[in-house]
Amino acid sequence: MSDGVSSVVMSFYEALGYTQTYERIGGRTTFRTLDGAAVKQQNWTRLKTNVSGNGGIPAGMSGLDYTLPITIKCGAPRAVNSSSNVITLPANRRTDVGYTPYGYKRVDGFMVPASVSVVGNIVTVDTGGDAYSVAYYPEIEVLMDDPSDGYDWGSNSASWSFTAEEL
Repeated sequence: MSDGVSSVVMSFYEALGYTQTYERIGGRTTFRTLDGAAVKQQNWTRLKTNVSGNGGIPAGMSGLDYTLPITIKCGAPRAVNSSSNVITLPANRRTDVGYTPYGYKRVDGFMVPASVSVVGNIVTVDTGGDAYSVAYYPEIEVLMDDPSDGYDWGSNSASWSFTAEEL
């Protein structure tokens, strides 16, 4: 596995215990009308990610300039589900070798792998299902603080983690 943060490329030995989570953040709130009905108001949303890992050697992220935007080539996939076999993916996704979107179709209640064709941000999944899903790897430009990192001499293992928010 390799995951790139700006000009740093992590090897398999730095990310043996790689984990990544995503969450939507945004300027949104729920208001109540005079009769108590809920109304959702949203001005903007962005992606927030938490990434951590450990391995035999440190990750080498201490040389980055965290006052500038950083591009993260994510190593954990996200998915878009649809009742249609034609699915539009976000433009901010990885297009490098090894990170091609892949698809599934639901057949008899089970999600099974399906072939896909990709043209730009449009993915067409092989037909024959009643629901479809396409997984992709995000590539997001973020602002972040310095990551936390450490080393455990007892287990001879380096660890690191960071939280980043999309611009």
